[in-house]
Amino acid sequence: MILPYSFGILRGLGLWKLENITGWKKYLQIIYSYFWITIVFSCVFFELLAITEHINDVQQFVDSSIILLTMIAICGKMFNVLARRKELIHLLAILQTYPCCYQDDKEKNIQDKYDKTINLRTIVYLGLTESAVTMILSVSMLNDIPNRALAYNVWVPYDPTTSIGYFVTYGHQFFAHFVGASVNAAFDTLVPSLILKINCQLNILEHRINLIPKNVCNADSLADIKKIEISEISKCVDHHLKIFQLVEILNKIFSSVIFLQFSISTIVICVTVYRLSQIQFSHPEFVPTTCYFICMLLQIFIICLASSECSFKSYDIVTAVYQTNWYILSVSSQKSLLLIMIRSLRPLKFTAGSFVEVSLNTYNQLVKLSYSAYNVLQ
Repeated sequence: MILPYSFGILRGLGLWKLENITGWKKYLQIIYSYFWITIVFSCVFFELLAITEHINDVQQFVDSSIILLTMIAICGKMFNVLARRKELIHLLAILQTYPCCYQDDKEKNIQDKYDKTINLRTIVYLGLTESAVTMILSVSMLNDIPNRALAYNVWVPYDPTTSIGYFVTYGHQFFAHFVGASVNAAFDTLVPSLILKINCQLNILEHRINLIPKNVCNADSLADIKKIEISEISKCVDHHLKIFQLVEILNKIFSSVIFLQFSISTIVICVTVYRLSQIQFSHPEFVPTTCYFICMLLQIFIICLASSECSFKSYDIVTAVYQTNWYILSVSSQKSLLLIMIRSLRPLKFTAGSFVEVSLNTYNQLVKLSYSAYNVLQ
């Protein structure tokens, strides 16, 4: 199974439907899915109504907007997974079929190496994210429940001061934010993991290009040489085109929601830093807020890191072609390899909103923009 951790969380929340389910189980799954969607979206709606009452109170507005903006981004991610399900299934199908599937032990080792990297990064990020949300919710339970206070400002169409009203409202917020954090963890590891899968394909393509002269040398006759050359070059070109297709599909699926994440993260990082500057070190909310701030920085960083790695790796195809024994091939095969080299001079790019390149340079600019906005608030 591809990306078991990310898709496992999405399955657990009903956002990624199980295959081959029919009858009453199918309807039960739909009900389960819409239940958690309703919990999250209604919580965001009620908190959004409440924040409009504190526009003139800067401190209260800042405190309420930090988590609310993140929850808005989570709603966008949930909608994106549900709306782009078919395209995502198509992308996964390409990764599991020829020419993207491995053909020999060397290619399997390359794929296993990337899978280990993906799993390690996913586990680390999941651990940090879930630890942060557990800490935030634990502090809230210890401080708010004894005082009959809510974790976040919210407007509800009933009286939340009664015992039943309070626990219903608090439970609604608790489950909505816990589910939201899980969606964040799954989505924020899903995108960079798929980018690393494309990076893996570039490594496999590099390996296949290196095998072309070796396979040609093993031919017994001139006719076999020409036949092998045409076959091997065609396979590499086809694989190269599939990689471009994967990038195009990935941008189509996630470009808009990544742009939403970038836009919201700029504000959230700025507001969180401002919030931290107002809290004393001994305050019980200082550590949870710091962990939340680290998660906000990390969720953008892992996407930008994976994108930069893939862009840099796409240049290596040029080197791979040049370092082969291309001079033993026919002129037509050399021209085909030359075309691969020329196309590889334009690196693969992943975009946010179709115009912002996702890279470490963009990450630096985002952090600088957040810091500049923080200075304005100061």
